Amino acid sequence: MKSLLARLLGAHHGRSLALVLLVLAALLQVWRQEAPLFGLRHLLFDHYQRLHPRDRSAVPALVVDIDEASLVAQGQWPWPRDRVADLVARILAGRPLALGIDILFVEPDRLSPPELARRLPQLPGETLAGLPDPDRRLAQALATGPTVLAVSGVAAALPTARPGGRSVSLVSRGGGGSEGLPAYGAALGSLPALEEAAAGVGLINTPPDRAGGDADLGVLRRLPLAGRIGDALVPALGLEMVRVALGAAALEAQSGLRGLETVGVGDYRLPTRADGQLLLHFGRLAPDRRVSAASVLDGSFAPAGFAGRFVILGLTGVGLVDQVLTPLGEKIPGIDVHAQVIESLLAGDALRRPGWMPALEVGVLLAAGLLLIVALPALRPAYAAGSGAAVAAGLVGAGFAAFVAGGWLFDAATVIALLNPLFILLLGNTLVDADRQRRAAENALQASREAAARDAGELDAARRIQMGLLPDPQALFADESRFRLAARLEPARAVGGDYYECFALDDRRVCFGVGDVSGKGVPASLFMTVAKTLAAALVRRVDDLGEALRQIEVELCRNNPEVLFVTTFIAVLDADSGRLACVCAGHDAPVLRRGPTLLRLAAGDAAGPPVGALGNYPFVAFSRQLEPGDLVCLFTDGVTEATDGRAYYGGDRLLALLAAAPADGPPEALATAIRDDVRSFEAGHPPADDLTVLVLRWDGPAASRPAAAAA
Repeated sequence: MKSLLARLLGAHHGRSLALVLLVLAALLQVWRQEAPLFGLRHLLFDHYQRLHPRDRSAVPALVVDIDEASLVAQGQWPWPRDRVADLVARILAGRPLALGIDILFVEPDRLSPPELARRLPQLPGETLAGLPDPDRRLAQALATGPTVLAVSGVAAALPTARPGGRSVSLVSRGGGGSEGLPAYGAALGSLPALEEAAAGVGLINTPPDRAGGDADLGVLRRLPLAGRIGDALVPALGLEMVRVALGAAALEAQSGLRGLETVGVGDYRLPTRADGQLLLHFGRLAPDRRVSAASVLDGSFAPAGFAGRFVILGLTGVGLVDQVLTPLGEKIPGIDVHAQVIESLLAGDALRRPGWMPALEVGVLLAAGLLLIVALPALRPAYAAGSGAAVAAGLVGAGFAAFVAGGWLFDAATVIALLNPLFILLLGNTLVDADRQRRAAENALQASREAAARDAGELDAARRIQMGLLPDPQALFADESRFRLAARLEPARAVGGDYYECFALDDRRVCFGVGDVSGKGVPASLFMTVAKTLAAALVRRVDDLGEALRQIEVELCRNNPEVLFVTTFIAVLDADSGRLACVCAGHDAPVLRRGPTLLRLAAGDAAGPPVGALGNYPFVAFSRQLEPGDLVCLFTDGVTEATDGRAYYGGDRLLALLAAAPADGPPEALATAIRDDVRSFEAGHPPADDLTVLVLRWDGPAASRPAAAAA
């Protein structure tokens, strides 16, 4: 009881500490959503994207690369603006939905008349006045179609930066506005004349997440769909291209309690974070949707290929390209990011991590933690160890299912990491408790073995004592020639309730018999000892066997709290005359073999109940006359009721064995043969009862005794 109480107190203490850890884990998750497990979260979400990237089978956008082939064919960058204007004109000739240019034309072209005049003041003014202006030509080309120029927001004012830029209005539903959008102090864009000629300007800021990313190049997971530069609201380049293509005057946003929820234009919406940043669902890099600027300029790519598509012009040449690392593990040009934004906007496919998701994760953390606290201590150690893996696998699987179903970003990694200390504590307590129980079981087993060894020793001693109480017929009647007597007794357990008896009353009479006490084991063996002792004493004192048996019953019933009884068959043989006096008390009648004939020594009306059943029954003896060579076999029901699991040995098999025995064979061999045949019949099944066999053969009258005995 004391050990059990200590164990319960230990389990209670472990659960209490686990609850404290669970509360601390929940507070940690609520207190700081971006740390300290920020990297684990990104690794999990990136792995989801690698397993399930966005489908890019549709081709709504093409990228025109100023690549290595273009630089070889047209010369090093920067190209003259009139060459860029020619490229823009060829693209617009294909009637694209919108053309976005991911290039900043911050300074005037170096071949423009003002720049030449500044750099070469010796040139005559009239010569410069007759030269074409490349910037003006580019502005004219931009004005002929739906074009969008790039602008980059910067935090600090640069010499070439402007305090603001072109603004687009925002229609917000839900009560919020653009207050949460990224804000920049100044803009780094193209020349004012170029921006005025273009249909719009788009933000190209794409800040990567450094946590969990490459040491030199961070992983790009999110980018703003719009931002503020001074007082101006500027959409992202891809979003602005769609707005220009639709001819929409404003962006539209949906706000909630925690800030922005969606940003879009027309019928196209994308879910965003509260600060308006898009969690981009990346697709695999698709080289087939990139067109070299050289092939556009030399006419090998027909402008008709741009019809009905969004086209983005940008730099991908070595030393010029701005590469970014995606969650898919690919390094792609920054220009491809804007194409993927357009694809996502048109398909409505983006990742979602709304403001209520952290609260859901805290709830899952508490539910999973409470489940572990309740269930894990009750499990076996092997199952307890696997339960943590099962919970982790379930959380990750549920998170991935949510990702595939709707792009929901459920942070199972943080939940699992915060559950780990709780799981380790509970598992440790379970293992300690299991070890304690194992030690207690080992101690109990050792004590049980010691007790069993003591009991076995005591039973073995009792067996030796009990078997020692049985007479040895061969030694007792070694010089007897008138009869031969043999007996076999095997208890079903260490000790039993069967017995046999044989002793000489005088030089003519010999008493023999068998008995079977009800029950088995130690109680039966003790009762057997008492019954055997009483029978030997009273048969010697009382000449009438029936009266002797009645007195035996009276004495046995005098103090018999277990209400045990004994069946017995007792006989007295006159060795000279062959006269056999018998008394039967509820026992099987012995078998008399006379030549080939088998008879039952039935008592008839003289048979009585088992000794001890009635308390004072008047038993009556009967007699039979034996002939020389007659054989009498006494047995208990351990012979006839032996079983092989399907049938009983039975009396018929015993009679057949007695009939087949040699007429002149010794009784010892017959008793052994009966015992062996019973064991063979049982075929390894445990004995059903104690087995006792007693065989007597009368060979003739007293005249056949040896001379020494007759004298």
